Amino acid sequence: MVDLKQMLSRFLSIPGVRQAILVGRDGLMIEGMARDGKENMEAVGALTSTSLSAAETLGQEIARGGVVGVIMEYEHGLVSVDPLGDFALMVTLSDNASNIGRVRHLVKASRNEILEALDIA
Repeated sequence: MVDLKQMLSRFLSIPGVRQAILVGRDGLMIEGMARDGKENMEAVGALTSTSLSAAETLGQEIARGGVVGVIMEYEHGLVSVDPLGDFALMVTLSDNASNIGRVRHLVKASRNEILEALDIA
C-alpha cells in the first residue's frame, strides 16, 4: 500500500505544482504537501470543498451530470479540484496551466491507490 505523503510527492514532482492536498468532502484536510511550506492548506481545503459543492449544484441545475473536475484559473496560478468518490477531493495549486494535463492524468492514474490508502476503496 502506498503512503499518502509519497503519493502527494508525485504531484509535487510535476513542474509548476506548488501544493497537493487531499481533502475530505467535509472540507477538512486529510494530508497535504507543499513546495514552500504549508501556507493556507487547511483554508484551501475548506474553500475548495465549498466550491465543488457549488459546481455540483450547477451541474444538476443545468442537467450536465456529475462533476468530473473543476479548474479555477487566477491571475497568478491555477487550482484544480478532482473528486475521488464520495469522501475525498484531490486539490492541486499550480503556477500556471502548462502542466494541467499531467496533473489530471496523475489524479486518474492514482485514484484507486489513494482510495485504498484512505481505506475507502
